[in-house]
Amino acid sequence: MIIMTQGWKLKEGTASYHHVSEDQLWSIIMKTLSSQSIKTTSYKFALLRAILENLYKTNEVLEVSFGQLAESFAKLYWNLVIRNGYSQGHQAQIEKELKDFQLEFLIPSGVSFDLLQEIRQHELIKRIESKVIAKYVVGALFSDTEGLVYGFSKKQRKLTITASCYEFLLKYQTNIFKLINYELAKFLQKKNPDLTQGILLEEIENITQRESLQQFQKMIVAHSGSTCFYTDRPLQVAKRAIAVDHFVPWSFVHSDELWNFVLTSSALNSSKGSKLPAERYLNKLDERNQLFKKTGDVYVKQYMETYDFYQFVKLYEYAELNGFEKGWAP
Repeated sequence: MIIMTQGWKLKEGTASYHHVSEDQLWSIIMKTLSSQSIKTTSYKFALLRAILENLYKTNEVLEVSFGQLAESFAKLYWNLVIRNGYSQGHQAQIEKELKDFQLEFLIPSGVSFDLLQEIRQHELIKRIESKVIAKYVVGALFSDTEGLVYGFSKKQRKLTITASCYEFLLKYQTNIFKLINYELAKFLQKKNPDLTQGILLEEIENITQRESLQQFQKMIVAHSGSTCFYTDRPLQVAKRAIAVDHFVPWSFVHSDELWNFVLTSSALNSSKGSKLPAERYLNKLDERNQLFKKTGDVYVKQYMETYDFYQFVKLYEYAELNGFEKGWAP
């Protein structure tokens, strides 16, 4: 067992690669989320949530870059602190960084992360990576999780999920995500006792969801046309009858990815809801995504860097395992 009272000072942590049972992993996750953990800030909730959001963006050896984690942190904390006004506690470094950034660029309170200029988003992500993720977060949670969830290297700026934990997180993703958000909501309630209304769990769950998917709609139309993915019928963009659909529902993926977006009508999008499309659409989507990967559009290629069909099929299968109804078709 790894015992570190000042884990945040570690420059690297070696993961434990022996086989770990699901019971052991549940115990570690529950302990980490509880008040028994060494880490008493909201970072533990944010890092576990960030790992879940990046499960399908890992490379072949299950590595996640600090930059990827910082992007998840930036979206979550900006919307919590600057958009919604939820304090993380008077000593929270990330709250200080966010408010300094807001003041530096004269950004009004209430503005969501999505509405920041892209150059500002990238700058904020870089600051959070160096001043929060690398400095305070990965080492501290490594101590709490005893090396059974991940290892890390500050020099290489990466976190590596253990194979046992990766499969565990895939299998129980929905339940763990809900647990994280429940505990985060309780934490925020304690830090914000003057709130006249309680913090809604649904609000925390959806706090990183994009307010607009217009940029993805334009990319898909430009590179694959404006026909319905499910019916091949033309869509009338000008009449706003077009919808950008998460092929695997956002409520499972908790991330907006070009490789998971298709175009359909607003009516069919409502009909589909949180269901999984029929399995026959998987290969059709992969064909579309392979074309996207070969495009000369640098922006599109950047969005497609982490796409892997094998991983996508696992995403689809685990969504069904987590209770999402499979087989929807118009």
